Amino acid sequence: MALTYTPEGRPTQILRDLLLSYWDSRSNNEIPLPVILEVPLPSFQRVDVRNQGDTILVSLEGLEEELIHIGFKNRQITASMQMQFNVFTSRQRFYDMVQEARRIIFSKQHSPTDYLLTDFEGYANTAALLGDWTAGANVTITLNGSVSQFGAKSLRAVASGGSAATRELYRALPASTILIPRPYPDRLRHITFYVKINSGSDVIGVTLRDASNRTGLYRTWDLTVDSTSFSRKVIDLSATPSSSAGTWNSSLIDEIAFTNLANGTTLDIDHIDLATTEFDFIEYQGYSEDTATFNYFSGTMTADFRNVGEPVDVLI
Repeated sequence: MALTYTPEGRPTQILRDLLLSYWDSRSNNEIPLPVILEVPLPSFQRVDVRNQGDTILVSLEGLEEELIHIGFKNRQITASMQMQFNVFTSRQRFYDMVQEARRIIFSKQHSPTDYLLTDFEGYANTAALLGDWTAGANVTITLNGSVSQFGAKSLRAVASGGSAATRELYRALPASTILIPRPYPDRLRHITFYVKINSGSDVIGVTLRDASNRTGLYRTWDLTVDSTSFSRKVIDLSATPSSSAGTWNSSLIDEIAFTNLANGTTLDIDHIDLATTEFDFIEYQGYSEDTATFNYFSGTMTADFRNVGEPVDVLI
């Protein structure tokens, strides 16, 4: 039996994606998103950022692994990470960037390997929402500013009439690039989101599929929505899908969908995360400022990724 290839997660990529995903520029863009790169890049040994403005360079300072025996054999992994801040704008911008990185690390310390697909806060109105999301023929979607799990906005989907195949909503997964090889779909392990129903219950599908072959290449995991307040749902993609078609090829999967909504159902959806499982924790270690600089501001922050429960494979 041939093993399925799953790329090993690079700690520098994971931390870089974490910062990119959760960076909050504030209401008036007081802390604009800087250039954030892992060093060295996956395909290059050097990168010239002299004309790129404010930057954060993420590097791996060490990786240790040991075998532990607690009931079962597991690998304990620690990856020591460094973030180098180089800021040309102002000392205030420098301190603000350091604090924002620190905020992200502390807030994501127990879920460090997820990528925020959307929290719906960035959409100004329903028209903007529809620039990313598409509704099936018998679903109406709107930007809902009256209820949310986090922030002030969520997506509302109302299903009415038609067949189950037309009662769906979907959007593209952001495209990968050579500088931003997102940790999906080949390393994606969980999809988490918050959802509520107006009344009753419904069994909906969460689907990953090929946008050019929606009925020919897909996997769907069903779940029950029965709470009138927001509840967290976790789709474990290692579990057997409820339905599927085609020979799975993760490189072709470029769309996520919520499918098979029941006629008359109203759902509110918020905060959709795509998650990998390389590490369990990220632990803040410290920060130091470099004062021996002439025309810019510089400092270094350190943090450790930790995984204390990676099972040891056994040949059978």
